[in-house]
Amino acid sequence: MANADGAAITLLRASDNAYVTVSASGVLAPALGFVIPKDRSLQGAAARAKQPLFVNDAPTDSRLSRKVRALNKQWGTRSWAVIPLIHNGVATGSLMLAAAAPGAFTAKDIDPMVAVSDFVSALISSQSELSALLTHTIIDGQDGARGAFTARFVASVMMPEAVETEGHQIRLDALLAQPDLFRVAFQPIVHLASDKTIAYEGLVRFPVSSGLTPAQWFSTARRLGRGLDLEDAALRAVLAAAQGIPTDCPVAVNLSPTAALEEPIQDFLIAQDRELIIEITEHEPFPDDLAVGLKRLRDRGIGLAVDDAGAGYASFAQLLRLRPDIIKIDGELIADIDNDPAKRAIATALASLGAEMDARIVAEAVETSGQLQTLIHLGIECGQGFHLGMPQRLEKPCHRRWL
Repeated sequence: MANADGAAITLLRASDNAYVTVSASGVLAPALGFVIPKDRSLQGAAARAKQPLFVNDAPTDSRLSRKVRALNKQWGTRSWAVIPLIHNGVATGSLMLAAAAPGAFTAKDIDPMVAVSDFVSALISSQSELSALLTHTIIDGQDGARGAFTARFVASVMMPEAVETEGHQIRLDALLAQPDLFRVAFQPIVHLASDKTIAYEGLVRFPVSSGLTPAQWFSTARRLGRGLDLEDAALRAVLAAAQGIPTDCPVAVNLSPTAALEEPIQDFLIAQDRELIIEITEHEPFPDDLAVGLKRLRDRGIGLAVDDAGAGYASFAQLLRLRPDIIKIDGELIADIDNDPAKRAIATALASLGAEMDARIVAEAVETSGQLQTLIHLGIECGQGFHLGMPQRLEKPCHRRWL
């Protein structure tokens, strides 16, 4: 549509009666995986009214929750059109259009979308019904292995994306139900001049049989609306595995901005009787209120690190807003830094910024002696990478104070 700057599809998840954004584009791309309870959503209101609903100025619309209004401000979206997807009288999801301009949509504007909504609803429902039927054949069918094989083959041909998603969902559910399947390794963070370990970063390892990397696991979980569940489980696994590391040796844990702002996760971190560092990862944009939202943790002595500085969302502007205790230089900038003047210039700039903000600098992915010597020459204080220490299941003390 000409007026739209972004679009999304949400599906109503039966397990918790919540809408999950399963497809998003344009300005709504960051909303992928976003979950909102049906009863507290505009999607739910549109389903109850059985007609499209419009938002003319999202950041000020009282029908939207405070969190949703803040997200709209972050995304730069002001206008919405929410078209309910209903099949046989049952809500299945919604089509959503968004625009940066206020008052961008009218009923006439979205007529083409409304016209296809019945088809989309039927398609979604029929796919769910077909999936259920095939699952019954695979699991409970009377023809044994031959019937199961045939059903899987038919499913893979008729709806390959649905089969893949269902497979990811099954593996994710199994993992969250058995957190002992997580394996945790700790990689040392090293003071470069003295070659002493001063902290450890906890890294979660997933079952090899899944065929997914850790980054793919988290990406899939976010797409399925289970990102926070997986981050919470991984956090608990890391801190459980860290019990043998002395409490005065900081352990760094990775969290997305969304997870770091969640009150239950903050409560859990504050309750830990050890030195901690939270590393904010770059999987999603940093919300404008991130610094304020993390103040509670920092007031309790928990260190703040920004991961992958110089890449993705971890820009210089973000660093200035957050004023972290630690700045971790992205590994892409460290690769070949001993031969690339431009990369050395960026590292020097980050080191200068860190000095002005009283933040320690950690170089990631240090893999050669040439990189190490260059970093020391540039005045980079700390590093992490295979050349300095492999991720291992270990319980060793730090040799130098970190904060």
